[in-house]
Amino acid sequence: MTDPRAPGPPGRAATEAADLRLLVARILLVGVLLSAGLILAGFLTSLVVGWDGSLVGAPRGGDPTAIGALVTGLRDLRPQAIAQLGLLTLILTPMSRVAASLVLFAVEHDRTYVVISAIVLIILLAGLLIIR
Repeated sequence: MTDPRAPGPPGRAATEAADLRLLVARILLVGVLLSAGLILAGFLTSLVVGWDGSLVGAPRGGDPTAIGALVTGLRDLRPQAIAQLGLLTLILTPMSRVAASLVLFAVEHDRTYVVISAIVLIILLAGLLIIR
């Protein structure tokens, strides 16, 4: 005979929430490892061709701080652009985690933390896009 008060198997919502929690935890791990790998790759390639050089022999030039130059620098395999992509990844990692947490709290119907996560995400996006 089973106890009617004993908890049953976890429901679908509980399983989805657990999966989302695992995803939120892995976002930081993957983001930091990817960022570190890109920064290290940029540094190591700079030892081969110089910080402003190119692994494909493209001519030097371009503003290394402009987003368009980052895309061009990545296309030309410039060490500086590879390292900058690593730094950008490092900056975007916590933002991704906050966004994933917002979704997790929404799935769990936790309105308080949905609002808090949304406010934090808006502040982070404003800091990235507006404040220079």
